[in-house]
Amino acid sequence: MTLQGKTKRQALTEFREAEILEAARKVFGEHGYANATVDLIAAEAGVAKGTLYLYYESKDAIFWAALTSRFREMHAQARREMQAQASVREKIRAGLRVRFAFLKSDEQFLRMYVTEFGAMCRLQGGPLQALYREAAEYVAEVLQTGVDSGELRPVNTLAAAMALMELVKGMFVMRFAGLPRHDPAFDGEQFVFELFWNGVAAR
Repeated sequence: MTLQGKTKRQALTEFREAEILEAARKVFGEHGYANATVDLIAAEAGVAKGTLYLYYESKDAIFWAALTSRFREMHAQARREMQAQASVREKIRAGLRVRFAFLKSDEQFLRMYVTEFGAMCRLQGGPLQALYREAAEYVAEVLQTGVDSGELRPVNTLAAAMALMELVKGMFVMRFAGLPRHDPAFDGEQFVFELFWNGVAAR
């Protein structure tokens, strides 16, 4: 018997993995990588420690699976929303809207992404590097269409795409630092868009 092309066993396995990764994001988000343990993750997921090892061989493997699975979801949704827009300007707005919404709605993923990501891979390898570059390269392709049409000035599109992604992350680093204190109504999404667009738009 299948469910949308999957056996009941496959569907149950995927469901259990999703539960484990959700529990892992909570534990890593609350305790940080160094203080998180497999025992804490198993307890949060409501499974035996031995059961958890049936899915992942180590704490490191769990960490990367938890981080990359959510990053992949964010990138996929951002790409769908961007593809639905006509102009480069609206594509960039749509991509920012998705990323800000994702990071605002998932505190555990946000903490892993902001506080652990750089410390653990420095973008010099690791399971997230390929996903990060894939996301940046898609944004770069979008920017290149703007350069080709004259909507944007000539820029290094991959560098610009990566700078945009880091600007988004920077807004949430500011949040953890308690900034900006002077303006509680500060709109980080709008700020990032205007700062970026004013830098790349054709004059």
